[in-house]
Amino acid sequence: MGADLWDGLEDAEIFERGKYMEPNFIGVVEMKKTMAKETLKNGMAFIVEMEVIETNMPDKHPEGQKVTWYQGLKDKTVAFPSIAEWVSACLGISKGDKAKLKEVQPLLPDAMKEATDNPEDNPFIGVKLKLSTFTRKTKKGGDFTVYDFEPLAA
Repeated sequence: MGADLWDGLEDAEIFERGKYMEPNFIGVVEMKKTMAKETLKNGMAFIVEMEVIETNMPDKHPEGQKVTWYQGLKDKTVAFPSIAEWVSACLGISKGDKAKLKEVQPLLPDAMKEATDNPEDNPFIGVKLKLSTFTRKTKKGGDFTVYDFEPLAA
């Protein structure tokens, strides 16, 4: 065994684990970091690290807590609408404003490229959004927590 057992340890990537939101959260979060990352189990994902600013669940999600939104990119028919909703909310557009959403839609790919090329220094960092979470059943019958983002003032 000896030293060769540990050859390569100095190059090992240290994995970040997210703190995901519980269902029934209602509050305000501030964007801290945005990234695209290849995950071991589910392939490429878009991940947003946020800080809780206001909370209805101080015992589970206290103010100041770092939390994570994870959006897998395996099925883009599911992922892209969720990401478009988040970007639009960051731009101050409510998902109910279909005219404004259609207007900004051509800008979304460049906005996401900026978000993932510069994870800690892009226009989304520092944006505060309303966030509510709820549970939805997956196709396989499991529970999935949906993150519903809205701008603070639309």
